[in-house]
Parts: sequence; C-alpha cells; structure tokens
Amino acid sequence: MLPKRRRLSAAEVRNIITAGRSGRAGFLSVKHIPSTQLLRAAVVVSKKVARGAVERNRLRRAVYRALVSCSGSGSVVIFVQKIPTNPLAPAFQQELMVLLEKTR
Repeated sequence: MLPKRRRLSAAEVRNIITAGRSGRAGFLSVKHIPSTQLLRAAVVVSKKVARGAVERNRLRRAVYRALVSCSGSGSVVIFVQKIPTNPLAPAFQQELMVLLEKTR
C-alpha cells in the first residue's frame, strides 16, 4: 500500500478525472496531471472488471505494490480496464511502468 502522503483524496481524483490527460496500455488506462510534487496516485477498479470486492481489492493492491518502487512526479489516477491473467507477474508491473513513463 502506498503511504498516505502518496495517495490522492477523493476530491483530487474527481479533479484529475475531469481535467487530466489520458493514456492507455494493455490492461490499464490512466488520467494524469503533470506536477513537480512527488508522484501521488489512486487506483480505480470498477465492478464491470471484477464483480467481487475481494478481487477488486486484489487488483488494486497489485497496482499499488508496483507503484511503491516507482519514483516520479505528478498526479495519476489509474483505471484497471481488464483483469490481467496474473497481476503479480513482472509483465504486468512492466506494463504499469511503461504507462507511467508515458505520463511524464
């Protein structure tokens, strides 16, 4: 899990969704606003992707786990569009890193 200072509040998420730029890679899409601050992020997994809360939380935690090692700047909201076959696989984490590089 990301520390509280690196997570976005609900109001910040709404702001980024309305005013942010978007990108997409594989299973993930992103809305972002460039900033000089430390990278702050939120992960959104809809019920269309995973019906049960347990599965949604598992996907959310997998993305947060990959974000812990990422250092950068800006504000990012990450949307999980499809269920990856293995969210703990290095390929999934590499896809996330590629997507974050596109936001810079």
